[in-house]
Amino acid sequence: MKLLTTIEVHARKVEELGLDPTAVDLTSVEAIAGALRRVAGFLCPCAAPTLVRGVVRPLQGLVDDLIEIKEVVESTLDAIIAHGDIIEQFAVSGGLGQETGILLYAAPPSFVSRQSGSTIILGIASDQLSALPEDLEERIEYITHVRRLVPLVGEDLRAELIQLGLTELSYNAWLRQPPDEAPAKHISHLNQILDAAPRSADIPGLYLLDPTRPVRYYRGRWVELTTQSGRFVGRRAQAYGADLWCYVEVDKGIPVKFVDFPLRNSVWRGCDEAWRLQAAIDYERGTPQLFRVRSSPIGNRVIDFFSPVPMWARRRWDAVGEPVESSGCLFSYKFGDDEALEEVGFLEDKLRLAETS
Repeated sequence: MKLLTTIEVHARKVEELGLDPTAVDLTSVEAIAGALRRVAGFLCPCAAPTLVRGVVRPLQGLVDDLIEIKEVVESTLDAIIAHGDIIEQFAVSGGLGQETGILLYAAPPSFVSRQSGSTIILGIASDQLSALPEDLEERIEYITHVRRLVPLVGEDLRAELIQLGLTELSYNAWLRQPPDEAPAKHISHLNQILDAAPRSADIPGLYLLDPTRPVRYYRGRWVELTTQSGRFVGRRAQAYGADLWCYVEVDKGIPVKFVDFPLRNSVWRGCDEAWRLQAAIDYERGTPQLFRVRSSPIGNRVIDFFSPVPMWARRRWDAVGEPVESSGCLFSYKFGDDEALEEVGFLEDKLRLAETS
């Protein structure tokens, strides 16, 4: 029996995930995303905390800071849900037909084709590491949580993937971008829904997203319920599963009424609806959320983001850009110069963000 070093364990497990152990280790986003997809194939349907524990616990003794890794796993899980590898759906109780929480489901193997001919690979093969044969699996480009395949000269990659049983998703169906709506109109619509909500009892474990706190530090905007009054994007605890997103009215620290996100019959995640509403609130307050553009080698631009954005925006950027390592911000994407100019317009016109230096 051979006793393996920590480095050897990292290398072996990274290789088992189909990645290059000379390029990444178990703490890289690529490996964590691969581990999440692999664990999801065994555990889904399940709650998000269950999936996070399934990845974090085996890393005990292999990483220096388990708390920091847990945060990376949670943010990576958010990214691959937004990307489409994992699907969020409300769980329904068998007796009363009432929604009882949110469960995660492994999306079936699928792909999205780009005009260039390259494809974005999505979904999870529950009984094996990949739905692709070895020759295609070896050609996958792993860029953080994104998996891409570039066709060889003369290769009809789309036809080959369909023949292998993968489902093709259209670009627009994958994006699921909502129709344009002015921030004031969007807030008014949500206020009307909240007006019609019944009065609530106490809401345990309620946290509020404070719009008066700086938009450059997202985590620092979350505060406990104390003596606030007004209407806020919030999160509330539930007995089982991840905290629920909501829009809540409070009066001197006492909850008055709330509505949960996602709204009934919505096609978007709860966090996506909450983040879109908060962006509208910040814009109307005159303190819009920010992004930063900086130069990158070889004629590229990197856009840094300080607040989370809905999944339909992340999916758009996964198709035309590339997620890269971030510093001093929440996340970053790299774009070619021509793409960056269009995406700046998208950020300002559609997401109502403002550029900062």
